[in-house]
Parts: sequence; structure tokens; C-alpha cells
Amino acid sequence: MQVNERILQFKNNLSNCVNVKNKTYYNNELIANLNTNKKQIYYINHGKALIMKNDIDGNKKMLRDLKENDIFSPLFYKNFEDEIYIISNSNITEIAIIDYSKIIKDCSLNCPFHNKLVLSLYELLIKDNREQNEKIEMMSKRNVREKIIVFLKQRTNENNIFKVTTSYKAIAEYINVDRSNFMRELNKMEKENLIKKEGRTIYLYI
Repeated sequence: MQVNERILQFKNNLSNCVNVKNKTYYNNELIANLNTNKKQIYYINHGKALIMKNDIDGNKKMLRDLKENDIFSPLFYKNFEDEIYIISNSNITEIAIIDYSKIIKDCSLNCPFHNKLVLSLYELLIKDNREQNEKIEMMSKRNVREKIIVFLKQRTNENNIFKVTTSYKAIAEYINVDRSNFMRELNKMEKENLIKKEGRTIYLYI
């Protein structure tokens, strides 16, 4: 079964035997603090979100950008000293909040949906792990240009177009480079016809 089919199945089966709360958040609104011990899984039904980090010196950094069908959980961020939290990054972000304990225990109704739900969640976790590995690949690059190229290639659509939904400052933080160096390298790449910037749209030509 393809991932997209599994995601659709996950959505369809989500409320059959699991206690799910659906909540709506607005742009920049706090969705959850991920340093808590809550055993919950959050699933993005609609919209976008950012996982942010505040270190002990008060520095703020974007760890991940999340989109529809992505999942996140405090279970992924145990034993982090820094504050990890998630905020909405679109006008409206709809989140399904799932009680983890209800997923892992046997279903009292003995319904056919539960095993499908667990399998779907497992595949979504694999997808999430793959995206984490993509960031590791990007962070392993030696210089700013290589990091930018990997970042864009991971996110451009089939027409090699990337829409900036946050800010260039947030992207620079995400790939762990100074904003001025990031913008300088983008401008160099544009002069060399490797990319083209039009407002909040980047066209990739490599």
C-alpha cells in the first residue's frame, strides 16, 4: 500500500476506536510544549507548524517545519534540556490529539480498525524518521551553498519550485547558518543562474 493510501486510511480510522481531540490553532499560536511527560501524539490534519527550540541562553531556533499529514509528540523529545515547543505556521492549523496509551493497548471493541490504525501510525513514524534523516544529511554538508542546495532539493515540487512559508531568517536558523551569509549565498546563486527568487518563491535550476 502506498504511503498516501495509508495516510488516508489513518484519517478514516482515526476516530473509530481511539479517543481523539481535534483542535484549531491560528498563526503563531502555541500548540504544545514538547518537554512535558504527556503521552500524546499530534497529527496535522490541515495547515503547517514549526518545532522551535529555546536554549538556556534564550536563543530561539527552528528545528523543523511541519506540514499536513506530519506527526509529532513529546515522546520524541524526552530528556532535552532546552525548551522545545510547537507553534502554528498558517492562518489555521487543525490538529488531531491522540492518546498514545489508547493506541498501544488492545481494543476493547475488538474492531478491525485498531490494527490498521497501529500499522498506519507505524508507517507515519517511518516517514517522520526519513525526514529527520534528510535534515541530518543537510547538516552534514560542509558549506552554506551545499546546505542550501540540499534544503531546496528536499522541498521543491515536481516543477523545482519552493514556496517560502516562514522567513529567510527562519530557514537560515533551520540549516544552522548566519542569516547574512545565507542571503549572500542565495544572491550569488541567483547571479550564477542556479536559482531565481521572485518574492517568496524560489526556482531551482540545478
